[in-house]
Amino acid sequence: MKCAVVYKSLELLEKVLSFLKIQGVSFELFSQPSSRLEEFDFIVSIGGDGTILSILQEVKKCPPIFGINTGRVGILTHSKPEDFETQLRRAIESFEVERFTRLSCICDSSEFLALNEVAFIGKERAKLIEVEIRVDFEEIDSLRCDGVIASTQIGSTAYAFSLGGPVIDPYLESIIITPIAPFRFGWRPYVFRGDRIVEFKSRKGIAVIDGKRFVETNKVTIKKSSFPAVFFKKEKRLKNLFYNIRRIE
Repeated sequence: MKCAVVYKSLELLEKVLSFLKIQGVSFELFSQPSSRLEEFDFIVSIGGDGTILSILQEVKKCPPIFGINTGRVGILTHSKPEDFETQLRRAIESFEVERFTRLSCICDSSEFLALNEVAFIGKERAKLIEVEIRVDFEEIDSLRCDGVIASTQIGSTAYAFSLGGPVIDPYLESIIITPIAPFRFGWRPYVFRGDRIVEFKSRKGIAVIDGKRFVETNKVTIKKSSFPAVFFKKEKRLKNLFYNIRRIE
């Protein structure tokens, strides 16, 4: 069994490697994610949610990910540094996984994948843009705003959360459309079925994919990807999700 260890810092690294040796698992270290991660049986991420999102930017066919949280919130991670051995041993022995939809974001002829969200913002700072919003090729709205985002149910606790969007059950496949500072009274987020096709159009726009990639474009097409994110099964995921949300500062 081969494991890729992706680490943001040297904190905890030696302890994780010693544990893997005891378990008889071979490993390779990555200080930066790469497409080579697809070659491994599973991935151990030492960092926060951002480290996992960086991993997911580099892989299409995703091996199961186990996250050890050394960041602040850790909604996507499985354990804290002090209890990772128990949780990781259980994960390796059972190898139970769960899959969460990623969004395919098509800008011109390029495709990107997002687990949390695709944000469509104006190229010129501090200036409103007019965004046309289409769902299944029908225009549902057009509004002036700083931008608009399309998020998954997993992403409902990320950028969309800070914009006042709803928190969605992580197992309820959805696409949530939330405006960024809309210049209109009473605008509220939309929640759509996960297999809808969403389009954002505007002049001089930028697509931001999971906060990691930035692409200048006038049109973004967003739909369910056939390449989900794969994680080791997390016990009491729903309970832990709301616990983490309550402790956000």
